[in-house]
Amino acid sequence: MGILRNRNLQIAIAAVVLAVTGGSLVGPILPAMLGPLDVSEERVGLVLSVYTLLALIGTPILGLSADRFGRRAVLIPCLFLFGLSGISIALARTFWVVLLLRGVQGLAVGGIMNTGVTLIGDMFHGPDRARAMGYRITFQTVTNSFIPFLSGGLATLAWFYPFLLYGLALPLGLLAIFQLRVEDTSDAKGEAKHGSMRELLTYIFQMRALWVFFSNFTAFILLFAMVVYMPLVVVQRLGLGTLHSGLALSVGAGTAAIVSSQAGWLLGRYSEYTIVALGFSLCCLALASVPLPTVFPPLLGSLVVWGAGFGLITPALNTCAAGIAPTAYRGSVVSVFTITIYLGQTVSPPLFGFILATADMDRVFLIASALGIVPLLITLFGGLQNYRKRALFGEKSI
Repeated sequence: MGILRNRNLQIAIAAVVLAVTGGSLVGPILPAMLGPLDVSEERVGLVLSVYTLLALIGTPILGLSADRFGRRAVLIPCLFLFGLSGISIALARTFWVVLLLRGVQGLAVGGIMNTGVTLIGDMFHGPDRARAMGYRITFQTVTNSFIPFLSGGLATLAWFYPFLLYGLALPLGLLAIFQLRVEDTSDAKGEAKHGSMRELLTYIFQMRALWVFFSNFTAFILLFAMVVYMPLVVVQRLGLGTLHSGLALSVGAGTAAIVSSQAGWLLGRYSEYTIVALGFSLCCLALASVPLPTVFPPLLGSLVVWGAGFGLITPALNTCAAGIAPTAYRGSVVSVFTITIYLGQTVSPPLFGFILATADMDRVFLIASALGIVPLLITLFGGLQNYRKRALFGEKSI
């Protein structure tokens, strides 16, 4: 727990925690937005998609900027933009204004998420990096365990109240101005000069990196299938309210927090391929089981299984991503990793919205479960290749 006393780590974790509430805060209240904003079930998922689309666009630009101009120069302005746009959504009364402001917020979050993860990679190495990433995932999942419940409860009063919570980014931005002290990693330090783009691409296109990127992309497609459509199952099929849908997401996030807190211990004893493969297996099982319950408690069981799976996948992949490249290229490489998060979140709602429009809710979760088998098989193959390599040459997994 000693590394948690590091003020830079505290600020980085707080920034990332705010960044990941873009789905967990909004997902449970989507049903409450249908009537007041006069939007259909098929289109309401755009509140999440436009957010992640702009994050997708902004992340590579801001990742390169963080390497060139420094981490503070990107993180602090993005925190203020994120908070101000989030508060403004609470004042909006039309769906298109909400989408516009969510896009601005998404652009800001591209800099927050990427820079926060990069900072952790800069600050720590080896087992300490795995512990720091595990703590980061734990804090964000603990937050996500009560944010959906809180958001769902606030939405019973008015759909826009939960967006006021994004104002917490403003005091965090002020704290970062006065307390965040990080080493200059910009090009001015001479670490990344002529020919750096070619070297950067060698890190991005190595097989291990491609596995990390694809696995992360698919994981967040599956996450948003759960975040967007599980609340609709709770409200429409089980006849319950947004408070119950928030509770269900909270159970999943709470389980993920408990599991991810053990990331340092797990990664010290098992291959990351083993951990990620087990995680995808549990996520596939959970998704396939969501349509089955006719009462609420068994659905909570599915969310426990989901949380355990996702809590295994995310810290393992984050630790791998932070170790792919050295400091001079880390912000850019992590930006590719972050892009896969937002790409998955952007693709997921329209993909499964199309399935819902042409089939039914059961098919949404069954197809999501089947999709998760693809990275599972790739991970198993990668793990086998890694085992053979270590057996032949005595090399350790990085």
